[in-house]
Parts: sequence; structure tokens; C-alpha cells
Amino acid sequence: MRRGLQKLREEKNHGIISIIDSIVVIKSFVREQFEGQKQADTQAKLVNAQLVTRKTNFRYDGLKTFVEQIGVVVLTAYLVLDRQISIGAIMFHILLFNNVSAPIRQRHRIYDEMNEALTYSEGFFAILDADAAIEATGPLEPGDVRGTFDICNVDFTYPNGSQALHDVCLTIEEGKTTALVGLSGAGKSTIINLLCKFYAPDSGQMLLDGKPLADYDTHALRQRIGLVLQKNHIFKGTIEENIRYGDFTSTQEEIEAAARQAYLHDQILDLPRQYQSDAQQLSGGQQQRIAIARLFLKNPPIIFLDEPTASLDAIATEQIKNSLDAIKQGRTVVIISHSLAQIVDSDCIYVMKKGRMVESGTHDELYDMKGTYREIFDASARSLNIEKLARTMADDGNEVLDTAS
Repeated sequence: MRRGLQKLREEKNHGIISIIDSIVVIKSFVREQFEGQKQADTQAKLVNAQLVTRKTNFRYDGLKTFVEQIGVVVLTAYLVLDRQISIGAIMFHILLFNNVSAPIRQRHRIYDEMNEALTYSEGFFAILDADAAIEATGPLEPGDVRGTFDICNVDFTYPNGSQALHDVCLTIEEGKTTALVGLSGAGKSTIINLLCKFYAPDSGQMLLDGKPLADYDTHALRQRIGLVLQKNHIFKGTIEENIRYGDFTSTQEEIEAAARQAYLHDQILDLPRQYQSDAQQLSGGQQQRIAIARLFLKNPPIIFLDEPTASLDAIATEQIKNSLDAIKQGRTVVIISHSLAQIVDSDCIYVMKKGRMVESGTHDELYDMKGTYREIFDASARSLNIEKLARTMADDGNEVLDTAS
């Protein structure tokens, strides 16, 4: 009963946090009453569970008290009625029984309190016991890693039972840019999660510079990897503190240089408190630039980019692309993007479909295959209305030529 009560408390707390995090969506769909009712239902279940727990507790307390006192009542009544005991002996008997039963009652209270504490501690110790499994590490120091990854016949299933990868094989070459392309849910981000050792594959082989990835020291390896996600977390604090997260030893000048590379410095200077402004109050695009500035500050030999410009406008995307093109030189880069303009110049492109690797090659080679990549490319061109854009640019070019003539 106490475990059920604890589960309901967690459900209530998670519901409150979820409401706070998604308050804008709730308001936009006018679902305040629905969410309020859902939270009220959870609270009602919690109250009922607490009442049942209390009733059960009092019922057993009454039973324990009855068992304790039945001996005194029955035995004393029998002896008094049979005239076998005096009043003084009765008082002595009752005092003696109370002195014996008091420690037993105290042990009952301690037992109840321990049971309640154990119910809460189960979840806490479950996290501690899982820590070693989550952060499995190896003895091998990365040193000066070159960044050649070999993935052979890898299968992977998430804890919820969804298999994300099926017999995947690919090679990420040192110092080159490798792109992963595919529809949403194809398994692209899963590969990056495996390369960062956030998860371990179910089967297959993953090598870094010819050695098993699992043999590398996890923390030391991640120190040499730069990761920019589609949605990056911004910590509570100032802009300076969030950028410095990439390298705690960096100076103010280095932080500003990284912000310039991410085309964020001028926007920061326009803020009232500049680098001391609250980072969580920035727009989504500005927060994405903070994440990219962290990458420039960390300056790692291996870079993983998962939709790095997803929250940026067209001009900012072009600026960041130019910065990323500069930092890519001489580094091992893996990029995921639904914008094919960011990956057409990659050294090698792997195309994924439903967790399987279906095609690989350069942009020109894949386009000539007329397979999955060609389908994605054509769909992307249609969604951008390339024909109209091309006509507009052609007309603009003709106007320039006419003016020149």
C-alpha cells in the first residue's frame, strides 16, 4: 500500500512539472480546464490512497492494542472473580504488564517507520545500483584520437523495447565529414548516442581507431567529442556561464571569441546586462547559438552535429554554416540534417531507412542511384519550391545583365 502511495505522489509531482514546462502549449490549445481536471483526479486518487492507508494502519493499531490488553483484562477479571488475588496484586500485575508491553509497542512504531522509509529508499537505491550500468567505462585512455569509427553489424534496442538499428555497418573516416540522412525515426540520432557511449549496442562491433569503443575511458573520450543537438539544454544562469560550460578554464576573451564565431556576440552586446544576462530568457535561435559557441570553446577533434541549425533563420543558418565549415577542417565530423544543403558537400553520405543502412556514397553518386536518397532530395526540392526560386534568381540575373549592357 505504501508503494502504491509513493507511486501516486511521484505521478502528481511529474504532472505539475509537466504543466509548468508545457504551459505555452496548454494555453495555446485552451486546455487549462482539462489539465486542471487531470491533476485534480490524480490528487483525488492520492487522497483516497492516503485514507485507505490510514484506515488500515488504525485498524491494525487497534488490533495490536486489543491483543496487548486482552491478557490483562481476562486474567485479572478471572482472578478477581475467583477471589484469588488482592487489590495490591492487581495493581502490581497491571504495572508489570505495562512495563513489559511498552518496549513491544515501541518496536511496533519503529517497524512502521522503517517500512515507510524503506518504501522511499527503494527508488533512491535503484538509481545508485543502476549508476555503474549506465556509465560503463573502460581502462583505455583516448590520447590523441584520430577519429576513425568502424561500425559492423550493430543492432540496438531501446529500453522500451523499440528496436532502432538492424545490422548497421558504416565507416566514419578520420578528418572527413560524414553525413547521416533519412526520414525521422530512421535511427540517425541513435548512432550518435552509441558513438558517445550513452548506450551500448545489443550486438555487433564498434571500433574507434581500430580498438573497441567500450574499452575507452568514457569521460576522457567525451572530452574529445563536441556535440550539438537539435534542442540543447540551457542551464539556469548567465550567458557567460552557459558558454563557459564548454571549457571552465577559458578566459573572457576566449568566451567572446567563441560567441563571435557563433554570430552571437553582437546580439549579446545589445542586451542590458550583456554577458551577464539570463540565458534562459533568450530566443530559441540564440540559445542554439550558445550551444554552438560551447562547441567552438571546447574545440574537440571529433564533432557530432544533430540538426545544428534547426532553430535558426536563413541568414543565421548561412552564418553558422560558414563557421562550422571553418571548424570542420582537419576534424572528424558526423552531421545529421534534414536540410540537404548542409550535407551535399560531405565526403560520404549514409542513407538510413527504418533502422537499416540502405545506401552510401557521395551526393552525385547517390543522386544517380535513383533510390531513397533521390526520393528525399526531390521531396526537399519540392518543399522549398526550387523551380520558382530558380526562376526568380534567373530573372534577377537577367536584370543585372541588362543593366550592365
